[in-house]
Amino acid sequence: MFTFGCAYYPDYLSEKSWCRTTSGEVKLVSWRDSIKYNLERMRRCNVATIRMGEFSWSTVEVSRGQLDFSIFEFTLDQAQAQEIDVIFCTPTTTPPKWLIDEMPEILPVTREGKGIPFGSRRHYDVNNEQYRRESKRITSAYANAVGKHPAVVGWQTDNEFGCHNSVFVFTEAARKNFHRWLRAKFQNNIDKLNDDWFGGFWSQRYKSFEQIELPMSSWADQNPHLELDFRRFSNEQYQSFQREQIEIIKAQSPARFITHNLMTLFSDLCPWMAVEDLDKVGFDHYQMDKEPHPTSSFWHFALMRSLKNKPFIVLEQQPVQVNWQSINQRFDYSWLFLWTLQAATLGAESVFYFSWQRFLGGAEQYHDGIISHDVRVAETWQERAMKSMAKLSDELKERFALDVMPTPKRDVVCIYDSESLWSHEITAQSSIYSSRREIDFATRLCNSTGLGLGFSNTISNALQSPESPKLLILPGYAFEITDEEKRAMKDFLASGGKILSVPRTAMKKRNNQMSPFPLSFLDDGELILPDFGALLENEHDTFSDGKHQFEGALWSEKIEIVKNWQVLASFNSGLYKGSPAVLSRELSGGRHIHIATCPPATEWFFSWLLKALDMVPAVSQPSQLQIIPMQHLSDNKERNFLAAINFSNNEINFHLNSNLSSKASGALLWLSATLDEGEKLKLQTLSKGEAITAPARSFTLVELAL
Repeated sequence: MFTFGCAYYPDYLSEKSWCRTTSGEVKLVSWRDSIKYNLERMRRCNVATIRMGEFSWSTVEVSRGQLDFSIFEFTLDQAQAQEIDVIFCTPTTTPPKWLIDEMPEILPVTREGKGIPFGSRRHYDVNNEQYRRESKRITSAYANAVGKHPAVVGWQTDNEFGCHNSVFVFTEAARKNFHRWLRAKFQNNIDKLNDDWFGGFWSQRYKSFEQIELPMSSWADQNPHLELDFRRFSNEQYQSFQREQIEIIKAQSPARFITHNLMTLFSDLCPWMAVEDLDKVGFDHYQMDKEPHPTSSFWHFALMRSLKNKPFIVLEQQPVQVNWQSINQRFDYSWLFLWTLQAATLGAESVFYFSWQRFLGGAEQYHDGIISHDVRVAETWQERAMKSMAKLSDELKERFALDVMPTPKRDVVCIYDSESLWSHEITAQSSIYSSRREIDFATRLCNSTGLGLGFSNTISNALQSPESPKLLILPGYAFEITDEEKRAMKDFLASGGKILSVPRTAMKKRNNQMSPFPLSFLDDGELILPDFGALLENEHDTFSDGKHQFEGALWSEKIEIVKNWQVLASFNSGLYKGSPAVLSRELSGGRHIHIATCPPATEWFFSWLLKALDMVPAVSQPSQLQIIPMQHLSDNKERNFLAAINFSNNEINFHLNSNLSSKASGALLWLSATLDEGEKLKLQTLSKGEAITAPARSFTLVELAL
């Protein structure tokens, strides 16, 4: 159904270390025995795959050309003996000190002009040709040494591209490469660049490409058009850097998949570009919130599933306590259980926990791991939890007669366009506005109504997929709708589809200039946008349909209707009082609704909005529950499921709506799972019941009768 893995670091071991043996004895053992005992212990708690090697360069190559893979060769042999698969990593995220001493120019420079020194990680410039050669050399050495070992099933390139604000570097090598990139883009025509970049503003015209500086920190804002192109260029540099490693691995370690551990805590790296050359999507799931945020976790997982439209791997699932926040509080143990099931439900085929060991030293010594610092602990809470989750996997397989987890549906497709995100960040106008927050709104809309959520990078891709969605959401999609996209949207609406857009959609050209014809969604000249602006943090523009009143936040637009659109609700407070707040255009059986302020993510508004869209929710339940519709095809038979994840501390009851399916007649079977205080699995089941109970902090799977 789904499997477990973990990050493992045999290269962190000393010659001798304290270890708990298979018999339970605690003693000082060699690194070989430590690896042997640890892999045996992993097998006992159902670890199927380990990931290793991403920080090992200085262990393997203590000085140039002196390569020693013995610790990894031994680990691979032991993993094979325990029937544990291995994903091996290229070590390029941490070039060793001897290489920095040889080539100090490979170190990056920040936007403020500060050099990043050796001593942490990601201390390299992806633009530097010398480092590119070193990257290919060490990748080839690793692939040649371990790439054909039977235990190695896959590879991970580098580690967490872009982490620690490392996508954008401001070195001389970056500047020269950027000049070449700009020459190609503007066909060696500096006048085209000056026009595209609005060069008359603040006297920013150039006579040659060589005059162009990188958008470093300055007194006031840098040129936003330069900044957008620099972000595009920087992402292409990472893509080509990774591609060089992929080509080497495929040649020297054939028949192994290649992945990378993406992060979504930041938007600097375009995920669609980063995965283009990969076989599988990998994801490191961490959160920066003071409290875990299940909504953002949900859409992060849904995005990973959408990037290549197939199952992905959680290569690092954060533990319940990390070490890199200002205050690193411990979360409830149940979060790890809920995150794991949330990921598995949304398309993760395997979840890797970070990490197997808690580190005795280094910058992450307070970071949790599966086993304790205290070697006397016979079995940790996480080992017990992993055994219980493995039991749950077996229970789901047996009780529902499934071979794999059902596939999450994509009733709703939300546009996730990195360039649009960058445009809003570069010319933010409001530090509290974020189109990622509007994706949170879309996610909660789906969660509370039983609609499946997926993502696309373009409108055309979203609507031309084999299975067209019911609803397309444009969450502050910044740029003008192209003629091709307008045709696709009209065809979609004509077939009965629905479209929802929110503020800051269709306001800019792709070069980051403001559009002279904003809000041209389907046809030009239908809507006019005389004014718009940001709202303060506690400011709200209320709007009403005459019966119900709601509060908008963050942003508002003053819109005038010329033709074809109707007003569903109007602002009744604020600067734009009396102007349309919610507009609708019908086309054949479809409907496009635009909301002129960032709407409230409340159960009451969701109900009103779905009615306006002429869509019926699948379930009736409080909004704290996450409902995920799923489907399983076997022997040409379609089976339908709902998964429900309750992150709250209270039991929640919900009902299936009668029109969930034309043939639905309630629930055939449901199973709810929680972990008790001893991390033991607790199951509740009911056959042929229509009212479903989701216990506190639980995972529930429901099969629908057809």
